[in-house]
Amino acid sequence: MKDLRTSFLIVGGSAEARALAARLPGCAVRLTEPDRTRRGWPVPVSLGPLSEDWLAAQGVAAVIEAAHPCDTATAFATQRACAALGLPRLQLVRRGWRAGRGDRWVHLRHAAEAAQVIPRGATVLTAIGRERLGGLRNLDARVYARTLSRVTGGFPLRRGRFLPAEGPFTVAQEARLLRRLEIDWLIVHDAGGPGGWPKLAAARALGLPVALLARPRRPGGPRVTTVNEALDWAGQWLRLDA
Repeated sequence: MKDLRTSFLIVGGSAEARALAARLPGCAVRLTEPDRTRRGWPVPVSLGPLSEDWLAAQGVAAVIEAAHPCDTATAFATQRACAALGLPRLQLVRRGWRAGRGDRWVHLRHAAEAAQVIPRGATVLTAIGRERLGGLRNLDARVYARTLSRVTGGFPLRRGRFLPAEGPFTVAQEARLLRRLEIDWLIVHDAGGPGGWPKLAAARALGLPVALLARPRRPGGPRVTTVNEALDWAGQWLRLDA
């Protein structure tokens, strides 16, 4: 049987990746987004793109891709590299959020559709990532864009600014921010998980509407939603490969 400590590469970016790494001690971790290295990981990590050449040099025997649920660039890069090398690959992707009583959510497929539902002159808080702000170019609103780190260069939309801040945040903190900035709407991706939930809970408490963007399409192949399921897959693969 292969050694559990050296068999798996975890492609990180999500809270689930960190939890999985803690339960596979000694496994390798790769992060394609440096912003997500700020909090300590339980194992050493490497930073950079996920390429076929880099992956081949690592000598791992299987890959568990647990990037952020909306980071499809990393998901597809992992798929291509694993397919080229014939490596087993699993996606660990947590479930999306579900609306509850009091939530005022509008489900959108793409950021560009926000201009069809958010009235002109509104003040908006968004957390869809600076690389996706271009999708809001037709939105006639003041936009505050939350980022994990400070951003150099100009703001890409007509009105607004970046709002660098690093969580975790409480519901009370998010509610204070929404009041202080006089926010009318939130725009968020359906990231799922507890990390981003406080801003949605704060919006519910304040009666604010939320434009919830659908997750981008991910590659096909085996997929699970929990760390325990990923551990089961790892154990099954090890037994099959013994």
